[in-house]
Amino acid sequence: MPGVAALLLTALLFCAPASTPAPTPGPLERGEKLLGQKQYEKAEAQLRKAVEENPTSARAHGNLALALLAQHKNREAVDAARLAAAFGPQTPEARHIFGLALAADGRPVEAAREFERTLALKPGEAAPLAALASAYAAAEDERTVAIYEKLLVLRPADPKIRGDLAEYLWRTEKTEEGNRVMEQALHSFPTNAELLQRYGRSLLQQERPLDAAQALERARGLGSDDAPTFALLAGSYEQAGNTQAARTVLVAGVEKHPTDTSLRHDLGRLWLAEGRAEEALPELAEAARSSPNSVEIQLDLGRALEATGKLEAAEEAYRRAVRLAPNLPGGHYSLGRLLQRQGKKDEAERELTIHHSLYERGRQLVAAANSKDAATSLAWAELNAGKAAEALARFQTLPESPETLKGQALALQRLQRHRDAVRALERARALAPDDHRIELLLVTERSRAEQPR
Repeated sequence: MPGVAALLLTALLFCAPASTPAPTPGPLERGEKLLGQKQYEKAEAQLRKAVEENPTSARAHGNLALALLAQHKNREAVDAARLAAAFGPQTPEARHIFGLALAADGRPVEAAREFERTLALKPGEAAPLAALASAYAAAEDERTVAIYEKLLVLRPADPKIRGDLAEYLWRTEKTEEGNRVMEQALHSFPTNAELLQRYGRSLLQQERPLDAAQALERARGLGSDDAPTFALLAGSYEQAGNTQAARTVLVAGVEKHPTDTSLRHDLGRLWLAEGRAEEALPELAEAARSSPNSVEIQLDLGRALEATGKLEAAEEAYRRAVRLAPNLPGGHYSLGRLLQRQGKKDEAERELTIHHSLYERGRQLVAAANSKDAATSLAWAELNAGKAAEALARFQTLPESPETLKGQALALQRLQRHRDAVRALERARALAPDDHRIELLLVTERSRAEQPR
C-alpha cells in the first residue's frame, strides 16, 4: 500500500471549505494540524478528544484513522475508519480511508469493496483508482490489469504505476508479461533508478543474476545507493559466481551504511567462505553486536573466532546460538565439534548426540512435509490458484522444513507481508544454509521489506 501519510495528507479531505471563517481551533483542528505536520502520536491524542466531543463526526473518526495508520496501529485504524464510513456513508473520503485501513490490516478484498464505493461516489479520481488497483493486486483479482490500464490513462507520466503492474505480474507467475511491462516502462523512463532496482530484484529471483547485476549497476549509477540496492547487487554477483565483485559491492555498502547488519553479515560470510577469517571477524562481531539474537550471525561469528584460534570466544558464540535456537541441529554440531577439539569429550558427545537426534528428526519432518500428501499438495495448489491466505494457513499447519517455510514466505509475499516473509526465510536458511533458492528469496524479500510503505 502506498504511504499513508502521502496519500492522506495530499488533502485532509474533511476540512471545511476555504470560504468558511476559521473557528477557534478545537481538538479536531489541532489534531488535523498535527497530522499535517506528521506528528502522529500528538495528532492521535487530539483526535481522540475530538471523537469524545462529537462521537458522530465522520471527519474526526476519519482523521483519527489516518493518525493511527501512520503509526501502524492498523486494527485500531480499522475501527475508527469503520465509524467514519458509518457516519459518512455518502462521503467518498470516508470510504477511501476505510479502504486504506482495511488494506493495511491485510484485508484486500474488503478494502477493494470500499474503493469501489469511493469511485462510485467520485468517479474518475486517480487516488481511489490507484488504491483499488493495489487492493485487487493484493487479492490477485482478475480485474487487476484492467484497473492498472485505466490508471495509466489517467497518469501516463507516473513510472510507479508501471512498476506496480510488473510486480503484480511477476508475483502471479506471469513472468514474461511482467518483464515486457517493465521493459516498456524503462523505455519510457530510462533514467528511473527505482524501476531498475525493481527489475534487478525480479531478474535475480528469476535466476538471471548477470542481467540482474546489469540493471542494478545502472540503478546504482543513477544514484540508487540505499542498502537494499547494495544487497541485491552483491547477491547478483554472488549467484553469478563472481565473489570478488560481490565483496567489492559489500565493502562499499558497509562504508555507505555502517549500521546495516545484513550487509556486514553478508560481507563477513563471504570472507569466511574464502577462508579469510581475520577479515571476516570484525564484520561478524559488529553484526552480532547490532543483532544479538540472530542464530546465523552467532554461528558465523563462532566459526570466524574458531578459525582465528579464539576458542573460548568461539565456544561462547556457539553456546549463545544453541540458547537462541535449541531445536536447530547446526549449533549443537558446531559446539560439539569445538568441544571435541578442546578435549571436553563428555560434553562434546552430549552435544553431538543432540545434533544427531535433531538432524534425524528434521530429516523425517522434511520427508513428511515434502511428501505429496493431500495437505502439502493442496497448499501449493491454493498458492498457485491465487489463494494466498488459505495457502499460508495450510503451510503453517505442516511440519517446518525449508520447503514449507519457503511456501509460507511465498504466500506472505503475495499478501505483501514482506517482513513476515523475511522471518520465515531466515528460519528456512537456518535449516538449509546451502540452498541458494532460499538465499535468492531472502535477499529479494529483504529489499521489499525495507521499502517505505
